[in-house]
Amino acid sequence: MIVHEWGTFTSLQDESGRAIGGINTDDEPVPGFVHRLSSSLLQSPTEVPPIFFQGAPACHPDVTMRLETPVLYFHLPPGRNALHRVNVTAQFRGGWLTEFYPAALADAPGVQDRARSFGPLRADTVGTLAWRNLDVGDVGLGPQTNEHVWTSPRDVTSASVRTDGGEIEKFLFYRGVAHIDAPLAVSHAGAARLALRAQLPAELATSGVFEVRSLWLVDIAPTGGIAFRVLPTLTLDAAGGRPATISAEFAPGDYSENNRAKLEDSLQQALVVEGLFDDEARALLNTWELSYFKSPGLRLFFLVPRTWTDHYLPLAVSTPAQIVRAMVGRIELVTPRQRDTLARIGELSTAQIDAEAQRLHDSFYDRLRNRSPDDVDRGAESLAAYGTFVPKSYQLYLELGRFRNALLLDEARWRPRPALDAFIAAYGLEGYASVSFTAEAR
Repeated sequence: MIVHEWGTFTSLQDESGRAIGGINTDDEPVPGFVHRLSSSLLQSPTEVPPIFFQGAPACHPDVTMRLETPVLYFHLPPGRNALHRVNVTAQFRGGWLTEFYPAALADAPGVQDRARSFGPLRADTVGTLAWRNLDVGDVGLGPQTNEHVWTSPRDVTSASVRTDGGEIEKFLFYRGVAHIDAPLAVSHAGAARLALRAQLPAELATSGVFEVRSLWLVDIAPTGGIAFRVLPTLTLDAAGGRPATISAEFAPGDYSENNRAKLEDSLQQALVVEGLFDDEARALLNTWELSYFKSPGLRLFFLVPRTWTDHYLPLAVSTPAQIVRAMVGRIELVTPRQRDTLARIGELSTAQIDAEAQRLHDSFYDRLRNRSPDDVDRGAESLAAYGTFVPKSYQLYLELGRFRNALLLDEARWRPRPALDAFIAAYGLEGYASVSFTAEAR
C-alpha cells in the first residue's frame, strides 16, 4: 500500500524570531460533521468582537503552532481492491490533535471540553488519535458538503476509508495546536535582510547540520499583488549557530497578481518532487489558496524535513506501506505595517476606545434584529456585510490580519500602554485566563 500525507505547520514570529503564542485561530473552519475535541478551543474567523458572545473562545497563549489540515491518502497495492482491519495512529508531541474525520479514539491531556478548560499546553504534552479496523477501498462516498476546504482535498484519485462505525471519506483528516517551535527561526538582520537559524530539539541536532531543500519568501500586498523569491537549499548549523541571511526587500515592480500562478506552480513542482502525486499536490494548494496566496502579509514557506515531521508527528500504519509525508512549513512574519498599526492603537485615548466600542455594539445589534447571533458565530462574515458601523479603532485592529488577537496581546505584554489594555477589555480580547504569561526577560 502507498500512503501519502500533506499538511501545514503554521507559526507566527516577531522580528527576533521568537514564536508568538495565542494563534489558535482558524483560517477556514471545516464542516460541522468533523469531530472536535472541543467547540471552544479554536477561534472563529468572524470579525465580530468576542465580547458580543458569552463564552466565546479566546487566545490560548501556549499555542505557538497550528497543525493545519493534514490528510492521509491511501492507494491500494496492485491486484487488491480492498484492505481490511487497517489501524492508523498519529501522535503530536507538544500538542493536541483537535479536529478529525472519520471518528477516532482521541487522547488530549489537559482538555476538558465540558468545563471549557484547556491546558496548560507544554512541550511534553502528547496528543493521540487512533483509527481502528478501517476498511480501505471502494467503500462509498463521504458526507455531502460544498465547503471548499473539504471538497478540494477530495479531488484526488485514491481509495476511500470506512470506519467500523460507518463513517466514510476519501482520506483521514486531522488538525491540531501545539506548544513547539518551528524548525526555523527567522529574525531581522538589518538592511532589509532576514537571518534564518535552525531551532531543533537535542534529538535532531546530533548530525550537526540541518538541510532545508525548498523555500519561498512571499510578500502579499493589501492590494493583492504578490512578490516572491525562491530560495536556494539551506544547510544550517543544527545547533542554531551560523545563520543564513537572505534579502527581504522587494521592488515595487516585483508585485503582480500574475505571480500567484507562478508561485503555485513552483510549490506544486516541489511537492511532487517530495513524493506527492500531481493531484494531491494541487489539492493541498487549492485547499489553502486563501491563506497561502490571497491573505496579505510576509511569510516564509518551506518543505519540512521528514526527520522533523516524524519526530513531532509520529505516524504508524499497521499494514506494510510506503509512506510519503510532504509537510509545508509556514512562518508568518510580523511586518512594519503591523507594528505601525499596533502603535496607532496604543496612541488612542481610552475614552475614544470605550465610546467606539459601545457604538459598534449598538450598531451591530441594531442590524442584527432579524438575524440570529449564531449566523455570525458560525461564519467568517465581515462586519461590513451586516451594514454595521465599524469605528476607527476597531478597523485598525481588523487590519492586523488573521492573528490580530495574538499580535495585540503580545504587544500589550512587551510594550504595555493604557490604550492597549483598554482596547482588550472593551472588545473582550483577553487571553485564556487560567494560563498566565510569565515575566521572563525577552
